[in-house]
Amino acid sequence: MDDGSIRAHVISKKTGEITTDLHVGDMIVRKSSIKSHKNKTENIQEYIKWNLENFYKTHVAEVRLWMNELSQAEKAFLFSVVPYVSFEDCHLQYTNGVDIGTEELIKITGLSRGLVYQTIESLIKKDILYKGKNSKNRQYFVNPWLFCKGNRINKVLRTMFKNYRIRVLNGRQWKNIKNSDL
Repeated sequence: MDDGSIRAHVISKKTGEITTDLHVGDMIVRKSSIKSHKNKTENIQEYIKWNLENFYKTHVAEVRLWMNELSQAEKAFLFSVVPYVSFEDCHLQYTNGVDIGTEELIKITGLSRGLVYQTIESLIKKDILYKGKNSKNRQYFVNPWLFCKGNRINKVLRTMFKNYRIRVLNGRQWKNIKNSDL
């Protein structure tokens, strides 16, 4: 019976007196355990100090489901460009905010011009990449279901990739997913 009743007494070795009681659900934590936990916690603090803008996230399960369907060129392209995913909107850009265009993608990926154009078109058809245009030039965006930075997804991305079929959600289109489903 879990009624909070006393299960055991803690007795002082020196005096023989009851110092405290142990109740159902209580646990004994030794000083060595506290010290070990403190050391681990201090080590974790080192990780928290990292600048998260230097990291991108991969939806591992979603990417795994794509692996057999992506060509070697598509994999090479994605692996080459994800370090350039922007923090705010999954836009491919340099750290100074300058857009990465097709010519830069050829240099970054090391793929031939024709193969880069073919790969871009293939990834657009698969809703992994989005090609847009602002008033000055062409822009590329990566689907945040695969790669992103930060803790929030820009609402415009949801519109750009609205027809994307989310593999980890049994192929449901993103436009049909409510935030509460995620």
